Amino acid sequence: MKKKILKYTLGVALACVLSAGYIWQAGHDKAIAGIVDVPKNVNFTEKYIREHQGKFAVEVPEVHELANILVAISTIGQQDSNMVDMTTPYYREVMAHFSPYKNHPVMDVVNKHITEVFDNDSYWYYYAMKMNACAYVFDKKGNIKNEGIIQKMGFDNQDDPIKANLALIEDFAQKSDFRKFYKRHQPYYNELIKTYRSLNPIDQMQAWLESKFRFKYGNYRVTFSPLVGGAHATQSFEDNGFSQTVMFVCRAESDSQYNTQVNEMLETRVVFTEIDHNFVNPTSDKYIKQINEIFSDRGKWVVEMNGTSAYSSPYNVFNEYMTWGIYSLYCLDKFSAEDVATFIPLMERQMEQSRGFARFGDFNQKLISLYKDNPQISIDELYTEMLDWSKELQAKR
Repeated sequence: MKKKILKYTLGVALACVLSAGYIWQAGHDKAIAGIVDVPKNVNFTEKYIREHQGKFAVEVPEVHELANILVAISTIGQQDSNMVDMTTPYYREVMAHFSPYKNHPVMDVVNKHITEVFDNDSYWYYYAMKMNACAYVFDKKGNIKNEGIIQKMGFDNQDDPIKANLALIEDFAQKSDFRKFYKRHQPYYNELIKTYRSLNPIDQMQAWLESKFRFKYGNYRVTFSPLVGGAHATQSFEDNGFSQTVMFVCRAESDSQYNTQVNEMLETRVVFTEIDHNFVNPTSDKYIKQINEIFSDRGKWVVEMNGTSAYSSPYNVFNEYMTWGIYSLYCLDKFSAEDVATFIPLMERQMEQSRGFARFGDFNQKLISLYKDNPQISIDELYTEMLDWSKELQAKR
């Protein structure tokens, strides 16, 4: 099986909800501005809303790339292929250019916090670095500053490492000629963005999910780095009646052994399940009592392996099953039966054998069967049916 179908994220289930291929958290940025002395985190102006409503962006942000380079040259970054994709010529260029600066003082900070491969605390810091980096830009003087639209883009349980180490990060960027490196590789980034857009019709995913779940988000923003292996995250923000979902993912690439349609399914799955969790998780909140009861015996649903320990709650486990299952339904609607028959077994094997979700194949096939019998079935009906089915399956084992 090719590398791309095996990509997954080590996650940690503390303040946020863990999900397949990424971490998800939403709702905490909605109304804190009304609390005395708490600064407003999100500032979606009327102008910003007009420019972004109903649209999606795909980008390789400059400070985000800098953060990923710091991770790539760190001690653990050179060992953890989920954090860092070490297979590309670009990675080799990064290492050749930036390795001479691996003893810069900022690297003492990174190495202090990212200490082990597939370590929960290390991943929390990694996500805090790359997610919060997307709030920053370089100004005309070459200094790094917060753009001011979203002050903090990382999860609530972590501080902002960019803000805390701004002077050191700026010094690293200046001494390593990072901005020249980034500018020189802009054609490469642009080509990756073009490939990403061609393999990921986000407007179609958005329309399908909104039609099924019957609620929507105002804007989708996809950020990626060529250096990201399989460690994905997503975050939602809301202000002034406008909502934005930001996905932090890996690059897209075609696999020559599959046709265009199967390649689209392979790649779309990554960002779809990023977007999808912003629909699945809020829906699961309505069924939390049943989920906690039915999926309480975690060992019947998850096999322990690298990364699965993060799925510590019944809620996390169920959402992982449902999120990937919902993607199967999208594929049924958008692709030929022949191409779907090629892709679905790949995804089911990935979930069971590579990620440890032992009953995903059975779960997914039941979900597909329900949908084929009634393509107009509501999401609430699917939830009810799948929870009843899961309850019966657990009772038999």
